[in-house]
Amino acid sequence: MTTLRADRFVFVVPTTRLEESLRFYRDGIGLVVLEEWSELGRGALLAASDDARVELIELDEVPEVDEPRVALGLQITGVDAVYARLTALGATTKAPPRARAWGMYGFGALDPNGVPINVYEPTDE
Repeated sequence: MTTLRADRFVFVVPTTRLEESLRFYRDGIGLVVLEEWSELGRGALLAASDDARVELIELDEVPEVDEPRVALGLQITGVDAVYARLTALGATTKAPPRARAWGMYGFGALDPNGVPINVYEPTDE
């Protein structure tokens, strides 16, 4: 069996709230907008790193689910600053950042579409 190594990983988030989602990922998390479009649909592509992207796709309707089937993990430097920006935007956070026994410091949040986001950075411990 041949092993595939993707050149880039794109996390696609369908949304009915494009502007609010853009504020969350751009202004709250701090991702960089690479592209926005409004022809043949609306959306935006944001960079999390050279190899990871978040693509927001606006839909007329997004089916409701009891529990999200996926979550986005974001390892960054500056967890406290991201937490402050998200709370200033009124985003839903699960708890303030805290150190975990497995060597990570971070917090959980929900994007405007209910997608769980785990923001964390390694600790020295």
